[in-house]
Amino acid sequence: MTKKIKTLSIISVCFLLLLTACSNEPSTTMAGPAWVEEKISDMSLDQKIGQMFLVGFESSGQQEATVMNDQAKELIEKYHVGGILLFERNIKNMNQTVELNHQLQSLSLSTSEIPLLLAVDQEGGKVIRIKEGVTVFPGNMPLGATRDPQLAYQAGKQMGNDLRALGFNLNLAPSLDVNNNPKNPIIGVRSFGEDPQLVKQMGISMINGFKDGNILASVKHFPGHGDTSLDSHIDLPQVAHSRDRLSQIELVPFQAAIEKDVDIVMTTHTTFPAIDPTPGLPATLSKKVLTDLLRGEMGYQGVIATDDMEMGAIVKHFGTEKASVLAIQAGADLVLIGHSLEKQKGAIEAVKKAVEDGTITEERINQSVKRILQLKAERLGENSIVKQPLPLVKKGSELTSNPEVAEKIAEQSITLVQDPKGQLPVKLDKQTQLLILTEKRPKGFEEAFQQEGLQAKSIYLDRLQSKDIPELLQKGQEADVILVGMSDVAADSPMIELVNQLSGLKKPIIHIGLDTPYEVSLLPKGSTYLAIYGSTPTSLHAVAKAIHGKIELKGQLPVTVSP
Repeated sequence: MTKKIKTLSIISVCFLLLLTACSNEPSTTMAGPAWVEEKISDMSLDQKIGQMFLVGFESSGQQEATVMNDQAKELIEKYHVGGILLFERNIKNMNQTVELNHQLQSLSLSTSEIPLLLAVDQEGGKVIRIKEGVTVFPGNMPLGATRDPQLAYQAGKQMGNDLRALGFNLNLAPSLDVNNNPKNPIIGVRSFGEDPQLVKQMGISMINGFKDGNILASVKHFPGHGDTSLDSHIDLPQVAHSRDRLSQIELVPFQAAIEKDVDIVMTTHTTFPAIDPTPGLPATLSKKVLTDLLRGEMGYQGVIATDDMEMGAIVKHFGTEKASVLAIQAGADLVLIGHSLEKQKGAIEAVKKAVEDGTITEERINQSVKRILQLKAERLGENSIVKQPLPLVKKGSELTSNPEVAEKIAEQSITLVQDPKGQLPVKLDKQTQLLILTEKRPKGFEEAFQQEGLQAKSIYLDRLQSKDIPELLQKGQEADVILVGMSDVAADSPMIELVNQLSGLKKPIIHIGLDTPYEVSLLPKGSTYLAIYGSTPTSLHAVAKAIHGKIELKGQLPVTVSP
């Protein structure tokens, strides 16, 4: 009898082990240092190199990018990639996103037993990939205008909870760029502001929120993309400041994040001659920046990720394949290639060839792979990626949203930049004819004021030309109050011509800044200007309340708009 019981016990244990091995979910018993070491020792060179790539996938032929198509399958099954980055093209709705993330993760687990980094850019404000089913936040510059770190924490925690429930485990946020260049074409409202201490304080609070929301954070764009007038998506910018100035401004928020042991630091494709004088060599490809400065002087030991290696700054000057090898040589662990399968395969093969010919040692590859696996197994404790790889919400379920925090950020960020004639608040009632002329979200503006019980008609100023102005002036003449929604307006634009002519109508005109507020200096003397730093629904609802005095205007400018 005893022998029979022992035999049955052994069979039961074997059966359970078999079930664990066949399961799509990894065993959680070794989700720590032992798991990392065991995986590295078992991995082939191809599998190790694959872990160092974070990739996106596109529609191809009849295959949509909202399902796990052949590009995604090949990258996971054949090239063993360590992560998938979803863009707006991959996201249709909440249920579809949950299903896609489940399929991607399950395929990786069944192929390699190593879960994917499932990443997204969900910064809030201007950069939002998921717009339905989650709480949509106003963004970083509105947070900077509130001066309230607790709101940054709450936003980070809610974003983390939302994303993790959908199956994501990495948010490529927050931006720690110090935006001190009014002509910056790519950062702007994605920054908390121009004061490095403000950026540091708000950024660290948001990172803490992400952590408590069980999502990994990636700060960007190291060493700083805030003081550029060129977009690295298009070409190669330069930050020409001295090393001392960089230490006092650009590096301050990143040093604070490093001291808080941030999960990932993402690099920028921008040159910094004071750090690396090599002509035309961006930070992403510079050993002096990534190894000597970031790892050596600043003491960062975590994962270094590149920005997308298909951006103009890289493709035009180096090529994605060559640059991927250079980035790893410089000290990068995770190479981001977001679009082309041809470039993704070419880069992975280029790295393998570099290892085979001795350009990169396998020991160097092992260092990066260990950091990446530690990120997956050891970060977030019981909520680590290895222990909880799959979406937490079931298909057909709804997330618990927290619109109150987003609304509070939007309301507290509204900044009365100038109102020399004392036009605010405006007396509005159901009979008031309100005309909205806007460069962004005309329907959103209309809905925001209609929800306040007001009459509002909007005109979308898409591709405004000088010849359109007389008709707009006539519409303005018929209205009682005019609102002008402005977005990053240039001095020589038809928009400035329009507002100059509108000022002659002698009726209340409120200018609303839907992006960075630098344009206020271009307005006619005596103009009223409210900065709301974005055009999310919560921001538009908040400004509708603000204009007729329902909320107090508390926001403070996070950037300097005039001497």
